[in-house]
Amino acid sequence: MPLSATFGNLIARLRGASPRASGASGSSITDRDEYQTFCERASTDDAVFSKFRRAPVLVDVLEHVTRDQGAAYLDAIVRDNADLLTDPNRFHANDTLGSPLLFEYGLTGRVSPVTLRYLKVVSDLRRLFGDLSGLDIVEIGVGYGGQCRLITQYWPVGSYTLIDLAPALGLARRYLNGLGTEAQLRFEPPDEVQARSYDLCISNYAFSELARPVQQAYAEAVVSRSERGYMTCNFVSDLFKIESMNGEELLSLHAGTRWEKEEPLTHPKNSILVWGTQSSGA
Repeated sequence: MPLSATFGNLIARLRGASPRASGASGSSITDRDEYQTFCERASTDDAVFSKFRRAPVLVDVLEHVTRDQGAAYLDAIVRDNADLLTDPNRFHANDTLGSPLLFEYGLTGRVSPVTLRYLKVVSDLRRLFGDLSGLDIVEIGVGYGGQCRLITQYWPVGSYTLIDLAPALGLARRYLNGLGTEAQLRFEPPDEVQARSYDLCISNYAFSELARPVQQAYAEAVVSRSERGYMTCNFVSDLFKIESMNGEELLSLHAGTRWEKEEPLTHPKNSILVWGTQSSGA
């Protein structure tokens, strides 16, 4: 059933005070006027969408992976799953929309380091969980949909649910549709989140940046109902006047959770929260 009574009222309360007036940032680090307004414009304005991955506000939130970090991601992919690079078209297509900044990496040709980060997640998911074919996947905090697009390029998943604020989902929908993503996609803003079971829950930093009440709501509706999990976490929300769960609280979200090292380490406190076992695929 929809969780509109909980999520809708919760988000409304958290966003009730103007972030600029109160110094708080609402339900998460990215729940701020400038970022959400930009996502809305990029989803509807062709000129803005054509260069959205170079916009300063998006670079600040998503497109800030450095050239050297991209090289480190690539090294890890080569070590663990070099065959992911066999057909570069699978990941190069990610960079055909939004005019991202590209670098030459030799093995891959010219590619965005952000795309290499998403591909490193694909490599980790294969290493940890095996074949994801047929799995029902949920991602909390979806950026512009780049992670979803790569996962669905490498596996015919059962379904992929994207959870984020409505403007971000609008941008992700346009990006994924623009690339002809062939997967059963669900786009769920907070007030439409469904409590359902998933085979795999993913979050690239976003869950750890949410306000504690939102984390608790998502934990009940999504995280605790997911058989497997891969959530890269940072612990910087206090810098944005947001109180989030600490490491011990995150470990208690699901049975069998453990911490894996983030590689490359992009912040001294970052870690990856993992639970679940290998999948046999569909």
